[in-house]
Amino acid sequence: MIGALSDFADQAIAGPVEISVFLILLLAGRRKDALAWAAVMVAAPTLILLLKLWCERCGVPHQRIFYSPSGHTMGGTLVYGGLLALLCRNGWVVLLGACVLATGFGVTRVLLQVHTVPEVIVGGLIGVIAVIVLHSLLGRRRSPLSPQTAFFSIAAALIIGFALHGYRLGTEAWIEKISHILGRYLSCQKA
Repeated sequence: MIGALSDFADQAIAGPVEISVFLILLLAGRRKDALAWAAVMVAAPTLILLLKLWCERCGVPHQRIFYSPSGHTMGGTLVYGGLLALLCRNGWVVLLGACVLATGFGVTRVLLQVHTVPEVIVGGLIGVIAVIVLHSLLGRRRSPLSPQTAFFSIAAALIIGFALHGYRLGTEAWIEKISHILGRYLSCQKA
């Protein structure tokens, strides 16, 4: 059950949802919203990727406290919190929703024993901050999404989420391999 919840934050689902919502916004004539969505959906995962490459370069420390920020926690918070930011102009509701998502996805990652609490906190913070940035870029005075655009955005997330649920891209293994290669060339001091 916990793994099933965590899977909704895998890039195999989050990536296609992000692309679908971007295209829906473009087709709906909401170019500014689409560009804000795209910028945040690229920036936050890029930051997580860079942090993972840096933090994982020396291998798993003997006493693992912080090895790899949680991409699932960030990704789930980002994509579903981002949808909330698109649909809701109330910043407090968006912030609360993003925090609930970060906590939920973070707890699943800790219970699955794939991340430590500090790792999910970092992933969650990046996700929440990204959602806040997206909400700010969208603007409080923007016109609400049309019912059709809102419907198609939510429908895309649900259809993609359930259709691809269980698929995993396995990006974590590739990131770890690349980071260890980089560790040979970058300053690496094992604890």
